[in-house]
Amino acid sequence: MKTTGMKVPGKRSQRGIVLLDALIAIVIFSIGILGMVSLQGAAVKLASDAQYRTNAAMLADQIITQMWTGNVTGAADLATAYAGSGGTGGAQYTAWLNTIDCSAAHPSTNCLPGVTATANAPVITIVPNPAYPKDALVTVTVNWQAPNDTGPHNYVSITQIGP
Repeated sequence: MKTTGMKVPGKRSQRGIVLLDALIAIVIFSIGILGMVSLQGAAVKLASDAQYRTNAAMLADQIITQMWTGNVTGAADLATAYAGSGGTGGAQYTAWLNTIDCSAAHPSTNCLPGVTATANAPVITIVPNPAYPKDALVTVTVNWQAPNDTGPHNYVSITQIGP
């Protein structure tokens, strides 16, 4: 019996199915790689944000430590030396501001981006305690603005300083 001209049903419709499977696999793999790249970018941004927050906390602690160990005898002296905002204030405030500003002549290694005497300058407020004239409530607000950020960030530290 001769089988010439006989066709197997469905064989022609299955041609190229391996190529189609390969193309779908490549598309799925590409989407996964793009997701990994965007995840890596987000991780880098979060790490740099965390570093700026850590630097802000360290700088606020630095000025508070100077207040604790300085030669001030009361809240009035503390306010004269350390209180300030907008880039102007006491001598200790301006000296500390110059270390925070990355564009200053002698910035610290933990300087913060976007901080200058005119923009995002830190604020130190000192409120004396009427019951104890040598005690004061100190609020240190450190601001910064990272590159490509739409607005400034801040870190606030509040402490009670007294003899």
